[in-house]
Amino acid sequence: MLLPNRRRVKNIEDVKEQIGKIISNNARKIESNLKVTITEILSLVSEISEFNDNWTNHPSIHRIAWINNPKEDTVKKITFEENIVLPDVSHDLELIIRMLNHMRESKNLKATKMPLFIHPDEISIAHKEGKFPYQRITITSQIAIVFQKGRIKYVGVVIDRNYVLLQNKLIELFT
Repeated sequence: MLLPNRRRVKNIEDVKEQIGKIISNNARKIESNLKVTITEILSLVSEISEFNDNWTNHPSIHRIAWINNPKEDTVKKITFEENIVLPDVSHDLELIIRMLNHMRESKNLKATKMPLFIHPDEISIAHKEGKFPYQRITITSQIAIVFQKGRIKYVGVVIDRNYVLLQNKLIELFT
């Protein structure tokens, strides 16, 4: 089910505005469950720097992670960002999870409980493929945005090892 009051995104400002509204509407729940301020989460949103046409034309997941590299003391936050295009069918959360686990298994990675978010083994593969310069990392926080038919369907946020999944309300919480 798409959010009925969400218009189609047309540019990066629309994306950031809609994510901001979803997060703001759930601010108390997020802050009490993730023990973090909304400002920190909105900082992750500010990392979205380019509009991707796939967001309007294909079901897609845009994932951003803030990473620390223990070997590079001078680098505080490193950003890892990727966009995944899904097959052009209507997706619920269960189907998205199955598809993402299938993609992981096709790369010889184990299925996970929540593949919506970036896992360290995926960053290791990106490093081996020359797509990311760091190998030994710690993921500190991340955000995943699921687009369907040009609209934002889900927003997921991870802080440390705790996460929430949001639509127009909190739909899942894991700590």
